[in-house]
Amino acid sequence: MNTIGNELRLTVFGESHGPAVGCTIDGIPAGFCIDSDAVAFELSRRAPHSGVESTKRKEKDTFEIVSGVYNGVSTGAPLTAIFKNTDARSEDYSTPVLRPSHADLTAAVKYRGHNDPRGGGMFSGRLTLPLVFAGAVCKQLLSRRGIHIGSHVLQVGSIADAPFDPMMTVFPELDPFFPLVDPGVKSGIDALFADLRQSGNSVGGVVECAALGVPAGLGEPFFNGLESMIAHMLFSIPGVHGVDFGAGFDFPGMLGSEANDPILPDLSTSSNHSGGINGGISNGMPLIMRAAFRPVPSIALPQRSIDPSTRQPATLELRGRHDVCILPRGCAAIEAAAAIALCDALLSFEGKL
Repeated sequence: MNTIGNELRLTVFGESHGPAVGCTIDGIPAGFCIDSDAVAFELSRRAPHSGVESTKRKEKDTFEIVSGVYNGVSTGAPLTAIFKNTDARSEDYSTPVLRPSHADLTAAVKYRGHNDPRGGGMFSGRLTLPLVFAGAVCKQLLSRRGIHIGSHVLQVGSIADAPFDPMMTVFPELDPFFPLVDPGVKSGIDALFADLRQSGNSVGGVVECAALGVPAGLGEPFFNGLESMIAHMLFSIPGVHGVDFGAGFDFPGMLGSEANDPILPDLSTSSNHSGGINGGISNGMPLIMRAAFRPVPSIALPQRSIDPSTRQPATLELRGRHDVCILPRGCAAIEAAAAIALCDALLSFEGKL
């Protein structure tokens, strides 16, 4: 299903090379004035830029709100926005050979060959555009309650940025289009991107995301725990193959005495290894999470695959315009996913914003 959420329900629709992609957000409170410029800014962070790592597909990414807003203010009806696709080159996907590590094979099996394979169809990263739109709206709703979300490129290949301070109360100053805590690592990342573009290969990376100002009490035990809600959203982003919170995968190397967060008289904690969540419920400390992106599977190198019509081996040599790395563009998508999940949890906790 393409719908997620409880009090705030998001549906995304469309395909990479279809007429348009879009989303419907049900549950936006009435009377909320949406800042269209702020939405457009978030969309620009997701869009390809001039860096060597980005795809050369250039879409205007202008949105049209077709329901749920009147005179710039939300009406309480489902909010629907669409984005027309204007720069698709479907001829680049005319080969019948299945692309390794894409959804070509699984989609063809699930939908009995009726799926749209051009650019990945509904499985394309193009669908992060309406996701970021929804996240931008949710960011505005959250900011009214003093909740702010930010992220940075924590790792690209073997090159690592400095992590966020898990106890931080404000975000460090970051470049919104290539956020790094330590800007000194960018030259090495740029050199890596250039080498990979030249060789026709790709690389993965990690985005670290934080939410500050989250009150204690958000989330439910077990299936609607706050980690579960956020992770569900994060894993919906194409290319995300790993998620952790707080100390995450460092916990197995820690003792309980090192991993526990001592509680202080003001009900805060003196450390934040838990990443702001205990028992699936926010504890009032900064929410810290990370999402790992696999290397972009569309590469220019020859790859072994099959022709599905004959089941015979075939060599695939892709054409088209593809990212060397989805970062830093993926930061906007990660923030959006976190904002949508947090907005849903806050609506469930308080009933209204």
